[in-house]
Amino acid sequence: MSARGYNSSDPRLNNPLEELMFGAYDDHDLDEIPGATHWPEVLAVEGAAKWEELRAWVEQLQERFSHLDHHVVPRCWWRHNEHVEALSALRDHERSSFAATAPATAPVDWFRALRDVTSLLRSWTGDLSCGATHQDSQTRASPPAVTEWERFVQADVERRREQEIDDSRLVSSDKAFPARGLGTDLNSGRSL
Repeated sequence: MSARGYNSSDPRLNNPLEELMFGAYDDHDLDEIPGATHWPEVLAVEGAAKWEELRAWVEQLQERFSHLDHHVVPRCWWRHNEHVEALSALRDHERSSFAATAPATAPVDWFRALRDVTSLLRSWTGDLSCGATHQDSQTRASPPAVTEWERFVQADVERRREQEIDDSRLVSSDKAFPARGLGTDLNSGRSL
């Protein structure tokens, strides 16, 4: 084992270019960081787990940062797509910013993102008609009623299933009736 942290007997690692391609370190941290969540692509089978994961993270975030009250994150945040996607992006940014392989400056970038997303959320929440009457900013938004939450997640999972079925029908109909050529040349009338 060399001072750089890898086995110098591996012939691939004697070449700096191959060292970059194959990696000089056995660091699996990158494999453990989940990719960003893109809500329009979440499959029905993943829906309930993705929602619960995000809900737990949002509740933890509100416990950690008292300024994220109901003026920023309304009680019904999960009913507003812009809130869902912004909070998901912030969560994903936090995961990568605090990973062992992240540079030491990454947490500062996350705090900048927190500031920016908080500003967006506050603006969006201010435009909403939902929410309780004004309370002191120290009062955190209460979590949704369990039955209301479960109905929402169940409806979302069902909507995603229906979309997947519709998408699969489109794909299978495209295979059944493939396009024949590129069209017709308007000048000659011949097929292209």
